[in-house]
Amino acid sequence: MPDPVRLPLNTSDGRPLMHKYYPQDGKPAGLLVVFPGAHYGPEGPLLYYPRELLRHAGWDTLDVSYGFQTRMAEIKAETLEGVLTESSEAIKLAMAQRGYDRVGLLGKSLGAGVIAHLCRGEPRLACARAAYLTPPLGTPFFDPIVSETQQPTFLAIGTADRFYNVDALDALKSAKTFQTTTIEGADHHMSFPGDLESSLRVLQKVVHEVVGFFAEG
Repeated sequence: MPDPVRLPLNTSDGRPLMHKYYPQDGKPAGLLVVFPGAHYGPEGPLLYYPRELLRHAGWDTLDVSYGFQTRMAEIKAETLEGVLTESSEAIKLAMAQRGYDRVGLLGKSLGAGVIAHLCRGEPRLACARAAYLTPPLGTPFFDPIVSETQQPTFLAIGTADRFYNVDALDALKSAKTFQTTTIEGADHHMSFPGDLESSLRVLQKVVHEVVGFFAEG
């Protein structure tokens, strides 16, 4: 695998911030941007496998980093503005590298909320496709924002996830049309503690659905 290209970006408070951007040698099939969770990095299986499969299918990929993580701080309400600013700048710079016919946005938990805000506020993402994995349902950071977005949407969550909220999910479905996968008994990692076989089956299912969703665009 080639070394990543370092995009010249900084944290919201001015420190250098490394984003892993992997461009294809030839014309790319699209750009996939991965937004990790607060405690779930881009090497976590729900993000790693879709990214690698799409990369091998000819997509450029970008792993977004957050400044609060580089200083080993906890996510707080006051740091969210910085996360959104950093993510917006990363998107702008990556999309300026070359023309992309397709853009996929893949986010886990916190990253899902970041994607919703970007989709609502970035005109250049009007034609993107957004996949929200284990999003923070029932929170003001996610529900009212994603309900205003127009991008094709895929959402996956387990019923044992602390963010699973059937009323909030039903309200979102009434506000916009999107693809949904709900896994009975899966937790916030989309897994079943102590049950490797079931966890791997669900991982495979969700990964294939995410890759298929982006391939549709």
